[in-house]
Amino acid sequence: MADSEHKTEPNHDLIETIHAHTAHENHGEINPMEISGQMVLWTWIVFAITLAVLYKVAWKPILAMLDQREKNIQEALDNAEFLRKEMAELEAVRAKKLADADEQSKAVLDAARKGAHEQAKAIENKARDEAAILTENAHREIEISRALAEDTLRLESAAWARELAGKLINENLDDEKNRALTDRLIGEL
Repeated sequence: MADSEHKTEPNHDLIETIHAHTAHENHGEINPMEISGQMVLWTWIVFAITLAVLYKVAWKPILAMLDQREKNIQEALDNAEFLRKEMAELEAVRAKKLADADEQSKAVLDAARKGAHEQAKAIENKARDEAAILTENAHREIEISRALAEDTLRLESAAWARELAGKLINENLDDEKNRALTDRLIGEL
């Protein structure tokens, strides 16, 4: 029993301490757990002052920074769009210039081929003309050579004919008669 009495004493002391403390609180001390109108008022005043200070010190700069960031992002997007359009225009210009260069190179190649073909034709025509001239000159030379050969042959034939005739006739003809006879024989040939 001594033990049970001993156990109840501390409980009894604890209860007395709580009653004493409660009585002591009621004598002018404020209980923080107790809700009072004055405490609510001061809480709202401190909250409003804190809110005003934070609005001036933190909220406005944060909003200004966010606005600036939004503005920077919008400018970056606008610049990106502008650059995309400019790159598209540059790509179109590059493609057009490549097409023009390709067209010009084809035109230059076609002109070069046409010029080479015309030059080949001109060289061929010139060679043909020179060959025709050479052939014509060769024909003339042949004609001249043949005419000379015929004249020479006629003269030699006339001379042989005269010798033969002189031998046959055994008559000595003078130069004038020889010439007349030769001319007549040449005319008959």
